[in-house]
Amino acid sequence: MPGKPQFGIDAPTLVLGFAIGGPLLIALSFAGFLAPSQPLVWTMRYTGAILAAEAALMTLSSLYGKRALLRRMIASLALRGDEHLLDVGCGRGMLLLEAARHLPRGHATGLDLWSTRDQSGNAAGATTRNAELAGLTERVQIDTGDMRRMPYPDASFDVIVSSLAIHNLPTQTDREQAVREIARVLKPGGRVALLDFRHTADYAHTLRANGLADARRDGPGFLMFPWTWVVRGHKGEG
Repeated sequence: MPGKPQFGIDAPTLVLGFAIGGPLLIALSFAGFLAPSQPLVWTMRYTGAILAAEAALMTLSSLYGKRALLRRMIASLALRGDEHLLDVGCGRGMLLLEAARHLPRGHATGLDLWSTRDQSGNAAGATTRNAELAGLTERVQIDTGDMRRMPYPDASFDVIVSSLAIHNLPTQTDREQAVREIARVLKPGGRVALLDFRHTADYAHTLRANGLADARRDGPGFLMFPWTWVVRGHKGEG
């Protein structure tokens, strides 16, 4: 709706492909090119139905399920309200702004490279506009940067969060580097909460190797498709 923050659809190219390909396969199976009794006809209908259902589920996840999960994740952090928080791969700001609402005396920073492949309409300007519409501009800072080489000094943030971002990096080495950067810029005593649907066991392992000895996975959470896990951890004081 105009006048309210708009957060787009995750993996828009994939969702569009499923939304077009699924019904197309079903339509072709009824077009008369193949005999109705041929196994290929039923394979096309079955595959088409699965693709269409996945498109619908992924769209609903982006619009509704993700919002509910991110609210729960921020609530579970029990923020005091004065923390400096970083959202890694903030996109158009759904998690960033949810965190900022809980920081009346703090500050939320969002970092992203603004890939539209990973989220529709992803741009720093869109996130800035969403912060304005939410009335949270004074609590939010939006930066452009690579999560593998964050432009922040060591021990800069009390809390670091991320949602469906780290898995987009192309290799295991890239993902490990991003998680090491998260550990680097987290203050001693700080906390992390990283939501994703792939590689989360690896995130927890890398955090444990970099000063967050209690890092663990919670989940799965079924409000999104695909299912997600949250990796949580606390950085030791010394």
